[in-house]
Amino acid sequence: MRLLASPLFSAVLLFVGASTISAQAPTHPLDHLSAAEHWTLYQVIRESGEIGEEARFLFANLRPPPKAEVLAWQPGQSFRRDAFVHIVEDGTGYEAVVDLVGEELISWEVASESSYMLGPDDWSSTDDVTEHPEVHAALEARGYTDFTMISCGVGSTAYLGEEDQLGRRIGRGSCSDKTGSVNGLGEQIPGLAFVFDYETKEVLEVIDSGAIPGRGPVAEHHPEAVGPTREPLPPIIVSQPQGAGFEVDGSQFSWESWRFHLRMDPRVGLVLSQVGHEMDGEFRSVLYEASLSELFVPYQGPTAPWSHQAYYDLGSFASTFEGIAGSMEVGRDCPARAHYIDSWVVKPDGSPQRKARVACVFERPGAEPAWRHGTDDYIESRSRTDLVVRMIMQAGNYDYLFDWIFKQDGGIRVNLGATGIDQVTTVEAESAATDQGEPDDRYGSFVAPYTVAMNHSHFFNFRLDFDVDGPTNSLAVDRIVTEELPAANPRRSVWRVQTDTPLREAEGKRTSTLTAPEHWRVVSPSRIGPQGYPSGYLLEGHGVRTMLLESDYMRRNAGFTEHTLWTTPMRADEMFASGAYPTNAAVDQGLPAWTQANRGIENTDIVLWYTIGFHHIARPEDWPILPMELHGFDLKPAAFFERNPVLNLPNR
Repeated sequence: MRLLASPLFSAVLLFVGASTISAQAPTHPLDHLSAAEHWTLYQVIRESGEIGEEARFLFANLRPPPKAEVLAWQPGQSFRRDAFVHIVEDGTGYEAVVDLVGEELISWEVASESSYMLGPDDWSSTDDVTEHPEVHAALEARGYTDFTMISCGVGSTAYLGEEDQLGRRIGRGSCSDKTGSVNGLGEQIPGLAFVFDYETKEVLEVIDSGAIPGRGPVAEHHPEAVGPTREPLPPIIVSQPQGAGFEVDGSQFSWESWRFHLRMDPRVGLVLSQVGHEMDGEFRSVLYEASLSELFVPYQGPTAPWSHQAYYDLGSFASTFEGIAGSMEVGRDCPARAHYIDSWVVKPDGSPQRKARVACVFERPGAEPAWRHGTDDYIESRSRTDLVVRMIMQAGNYDYLFDWIFKQDGGIRVNLGATGIDQVTTVEAESAATDQGEPDDRYGSFVAPYTVAMNHSHFFNFRLDFDVDGPTNSLAVDRIVTEELPAANPRRSVWRVQTDTPLREAEGKRTSTLTAPEHWRVVSPSRIGPQGYPSGYLLEGHGVRTMLLESDYMRRNAGFTEHTLWTTPMRADEMFASGAYPTNAAVDQGLPAWTQANRGIENTDIVLWYTIGFHHIARPEDWPILPMELHGFDLKPAAFFERNPVLNLPNR
């Protein structure tokens, strides 16, 4: 068993097959919090006297050590362990930092106008909404007399600048009838919405725009509702009789030349750290840290409840989801032979809760050859293997899949998938063919009789702290430009690449379009490759832009959607694209605020913030469950290697 040159890995490595890593005592500075550490932070905060019996723990995670400390750390050395905690009591939010080694409270601060993150118990706080006189009357007017199965929940948290609601724990909700429902959305009760105060448990406002007849439960997808299933195809069996090809030491992984650390964070989910290659006894870094940063889903409709229907799934609901990473089904969400990882999250009472199988790691055959070339007489082709690191997020009506796919050619493919149930409203028309007058599908699409799925967008922002051959990097922007040729040349034009190096943050805000395409590379000016170009990695993918007006508060509240790419100098306190608490917050937080300083981004430690996603116009085929909708981007070596890294793959 070989020793690894990188300080990421200690000498003892375990070959892994189908197995699970239970959350364990930390052996690396970046390991996620253990159960014992959760109890330590609970005890320290309780004994501090800062909170009373009504305090609720909404969020707790590792506060990583400074980057310089982690890079200098060697296996066997001690390391600091601090935790960040978010607590709400009597409508006020608090932020605490706890030294888990010294068992002391480092800091305790009031989070001004920042108390919005929701907890699991906030969902149950709306149970008595049907007893509100106006809600009760509106339901009776719609013919409901038995309220036993009426469910009223607050899911929408969009804020449009109402001064009396800034920073308050206020949401907007609607009701449905769960009678006859098994795993769908129940019977929708359109035209009725309400504004709810989570702290006082009061209904502040009822919006009744008129009754539309109910049409029974929607989105049922249990076996009885689906009906007979099709005949299964012959099974495809992938086996690894010699075991898995990757090695594990605690939370550190090695596969081929790849090395990386993996931890689970309750807010952003899967976090990859110290990603790089071991080559000829040298560890060459690519990324210091990479993770999801925010997920913003705004719906499109001018009237309640859709006018305020938008979600910051990470910034608002991470605690509600009990950590954004959901437990995965063995053999369905991941292969049975995969390597599974558990973690711990904080419960509202401050105690730890185990979450099983929140990430998995497995190898799979590549769908396409690694490379191929053939002539009439001779063919050379090589198959490939990928290493997949997967997380699935259960976000209310949507389920999201996130794959970080390590490739033998030195690239990383990031796939994100969306499935689940579209949000719908019941309308008067049965279909687009019978729709009369003002169209019922003006802001959505018919997916079933009397059922319109509302238009919406998904914006995924990724935080990519690049360290290509060290932390001193620059952004290289390769612009594809048209060059007009001299009149004597029969060819009138060609295109070429013009490379610019942005010096400051204003120049690091980029959007590549079909008419002005750009390639973005992170390069190490201090390391020049054999062909004379600086060592680098290319970020390649399709972006998504907001379609809302610049004056729209919702657009400004999610300011990161203004550009596909933002580039900032690395700062440990700049982690979330829309700021730490984006819901019911002032506009222009996060990236728009930080980049106002127009800091330098050349030859320094830089972070790329990349937004990808899609505008969802639902189809009937998306109902009742959306087939997995896949999007993604690639990180590709660019002058990092001397030649094609998979040229020497075995011919088998």
